[in-house]
Amino acid sequence: MTFLEVAVIQTTSSDLDPKKTIDAGLSLVQQAATKADLIVLPELWTGLGLSQHKKPEEISQLNEYVDNALEAIARDSDCYIVGSTYREVDGLTTNTAVLVGPKGPVGSYTKTHLFDAGNRTDITNPSNESDKVAAGSELPVFDTPFGLLGVTICADLRFPEPYRVLALKGAIILINCSAFLAPRADHWEFLLRARAVENQAFVVASGQFGEEPASGTRFVGRSMVVDPWGLVIATASDREGILAASLDLDLIDATRKQFPLLEQRRPELYADVSSPVGADGLLVLRN
Repeated sequence: MTFLEVAVIQTTSSDLDPKKTIDAGLSLVQQAATKADLIVLPELWTGLGLSQHKKPEEISQLNEYVDNALEAIARDSDCYIVGSTYREVDGLTTNTAVLVGPKGPVGSYTKTHLFDAGNRTDITNPSNESDKVAAGSELPVFDTPFGLLGVTICADLRFPEPYRVLALKGAIILINCSAFLAPRADHWEFLLRARAVENQAFVVASGQFGEEPASGTRFVGRSMVVDPWGLVIATASDREGILAASLDLDLIDATRKQFPLLEQRRPELYADVSSPVGADGLLVLRN
């Protein structure tokens, strides 16, 4: 049996006290690194920036400090760490997750499906992420000693297509760094389980928990690890902390052998998925 030890960090960020937020996150990472091979932080774990907008140079300085700290932990503890923060890329603000390993940065993923929810009435402070964040345009996979990883961020979870692309590229572990908004805990769990079942891969999902004090934005938490059969093998308590789980990587091949879904796909039927659509998001049917 081949086991991978993962640790999922669940935090509550505060724009009122960025230093405390970052120090708390790094402390949890340092604790998790004593046992974990892979550590997953939430989306925007260093701060949401909903109540204030940092200047590009401030974002760069913050990321330099955080990157150096995470790279040192990964190097000293021989582990891999990923979590998303705001980053300035070519003059644009992005929501980007950088994967670091024992030898330094492995690669990065920029959130491709932004959370535009200005019309939502079921959440606190509805807004459109695209008003201040630029979307990414690539779905990379990252090579590690324990297999290929695919990284996604929060709202990506609502779209099956990026996960299928990552699985077809060989990803056996699908990561979601999230700040999933309350009260949609029901959506959170069944979407994570669906992404695991349909791609027959492990899904490792981190989440912010509680209420961000500056904006009053509330989060589901419930960080979770799901196996290739869709079984939830670990769920975080409703608090900040570390969720640990052992992944039996042999289960991936066993599941795919018993039920070869990826081999049974019929791509010739799916061309419409990438076809142009109208303003309503639906296919433009031709006579």
